[in-house]
Amino acid sequence: MFRILDSLHATATGLDQLPAWYLRLGAPVFYKPLTHLFNLSATTSIVPRQWKSASILPIQKVASPKAPADFRPISITPVLTRILERVIVRQILYPAILTPPSPLAFSDQFAFRPTGSTTAALIFMLHTITQLLSTNQYVIVITLDFSKAFDAVRHHTAREVGKDGYPRQYLQSVGELLLWPSALH
Repeated sequence: MFRILDSLHATATGLDQLPAWYLRLGAPVFYKPLTHLFNLSATTSIVPRQWKSASILPIQKVASPKAPADFRPISITPVLTRILERVIVRQILYPAILTPPSPLAFSDQFAFRPTGSTTAALIFMLHTITQLLSTNQYVIVITLDFSKAFDAVRHHTAREVGKDGYPRQYLQSVGELLLWPSALH
């Protein structure tokens, strides 16, 4: 925790008005109580209400926005929330994704993996098509646009993974972070 706090970069301050520079300077004093708070949050599956509040700012997607669709929302969450998310992702989600239980293993999954990217997905697809063309006259490729896919994510699905051996309280904490009820404009 000390290393995370000590390496914080300047970033937007959330509604709690606790700036990253303050946490970085106070890292020697704050790391033990914050470690206790994060562990308590993970084991009880409760994220403090203040950490779930966000300021939502519209950021323009095009040079001259004329309609609401020309903006994308950016959530400015408290710095402590972002630290907790980073800890959960690095210590729980990445290990679960890199070594998933066999029914959840996908060799062609590129999103939300530490080594995944759109470039890796395109290279994999090009390689597969090239291999298929060496033995076939033509290849049919069907693509889908999932740009709005996460507008309809079933967040309760994260809790189902607990049946495969992951600590349920950690997965419930992830679900708690995903189901933020508070957003202020």
